[in-house]
Amino acid sequence: MELIKLKTMKKIILLLSISILSFTQLNAQKSYWACMGVTVDNWGQQQFVEAMDNFMNSEAGKSMPYTVTLSEISFTNGDFDSTHQLCFIGQSADAFANWTSGPPPTIEGLALFVTIDKYVEFDQIILGSPLVFNPENLANNFSVVWAMNVSDPAKFVNAFSEFNQNLNGGFELHEAIIGAQKGVTHYLVARQTNLAEWLKGREGVLNSGAGAQFQSSSQGAVDIMFNVGLNLIKSYNQD
Repeated sequence: MELIKLKTMKKIILLLSISILSFTQLNAQKSYWACMGVTVDNWGQQQFVEAMDNFMNSEAGKSMPYTVTLSEISFTNGDFDSTHQLCFIGQSADAFANWTSGPPPTIEGLALFVTIDKYVEFDQIILGSPLVFNPENLANNFSVVWAMNVSDPAKFVNAFSEFNQNLNGGFELHEAIIGAQKGVTHYLVARQTNLAEWLKGREGVLNSGAGAQFQSSSQGAVDIMFNVGLNLIKSYNQD
């Protein structure tokens, strides 16, 4: 009996250690992002991309403390009806010190402002933070984002850590800080070079059983609110 109690106690300590280690790893990354869901008029999409190109390739754009991505929403439901997503990823909180200042008053900055004013509507702006993330993934052209409500972080983190390790770290986990849809606390992200490769990766997850194990291990700890698929149009200031 004492031996059983000792083994049980060791197991509890091990689980707690894994949980603490997981939280430490997840929170080691102190970068932040701001993503905007925008609706771009059909007649202004080319002009918007060109204005973004001109500004981001100017000296003012290159000096911005963000990696910037512009993506088109390819798959969505009624919870996300924007046409595009514009994201600014900063390496630290300091990157957002002048966040509300807008484009600088350069020729390219003013042209971008005029184009946005004419063709773009801002539907939502979300501030968040990467918890498990490799910036190199931003070069991939197709992404799926699952918006989640995590009610039991410790249980979910353990399940996600095991799932991601089994799949060589191919997934991302992000925390929603301000502006997320009601009930959304986190985002799970999977990126691939294109939709075909993403579908093949999905097949691999299903065939490996990792997905089913993840669902079983995280059951009761998380609810999927909705998901969206995005095609990358442009990426700027990515080292």
